[in-house]
Amino acid sequence: MSSRLLIIDDNPGYRTLVRYALAGSEVEIVGEAPNAAAGIVEAARLAPDLILLDIVMEGADGLQALQPLRESAPEAIVVTVSSYGEHEFWGRSPGLQNVAYLSKGLPPSQLASELLRILNASRAGAREVLERQSEHFDADLRSAGQARRFAAATLDGWGCSDLVDSVSLLVSELVTNAVVHAHSEVELVVHLQRDLVRVEVIDAADEAVHRRDASSEAQSGRGMALIEALATSWGIDTLLAGKSIWFEVPRTPTESA
Repeated sequence: MSSRLLIIDDNPGYRTLVRYALAGSEVEIVGEAPNAAAGIVEAARLAPDLILLDIVMEGADGLQALQPLRESAPEAIVVTVSSYGEHEFWGRSPGLQNVAYLSKGLPPSQLASELLRILNASRAGAREVLERQSEHFDADLRSAGQARRFAAATLDGWGCSDLVDSVSLLVSELVTNAVVHAHSEVELVVHLQRDLVRVEVIDAADEAVHRRDASSEAQSGRGMALIEALATSWGIDTLLAGKSIWFEVPRTPTESA
């Protein structure tokens, strides 16, 4: 079954490129709009699975259309696009860090797979969320300890004390990496779901994350290896304002009952 896409972009050339890129794929284009106002109307009429939104349209700020689009098509996943680096949008609007982003420089051959990846990840991340807690931390090495304590207190409050050690370790590693390598403030988001806990560490940098094999004596560089060892699943999502590194750990049957 194909996923239904609405394109909102004032550049007819880019809309044509998207049509060619998605031809014959699992993503079906069900509508196009040349501006945000028309896109909001089409979103309500078509109820698409995905909305591809240009956030830098001439004479309009596509960011202002995010909330109306969500209200018009609440089940749709909004994927923003532009020619800018996503780090240039960090801090422009509350909650912007959680908006999916694709560069217009993405090779057309990768567009369908990236849209489907975002759609599937969003659906998985939203399943059965019972509780959600988040906190922002400064671009300071002390933030790793603060984030670790926040995560521990959150899990204790949810009755997930047996997850504190592993989650705190991963949070500390990822927040430290964000501060040291991305030189960024960090948002930590913890989701309680029926059978697992999902944690996101969001920063403002658009640089890719590379796995490194640290020696036994090294004091850093183990973040990705630890995630692979301790989490049941994990990933890195490109956002409008930076990136999100997320991981999931299972709850025990007594916790999730």
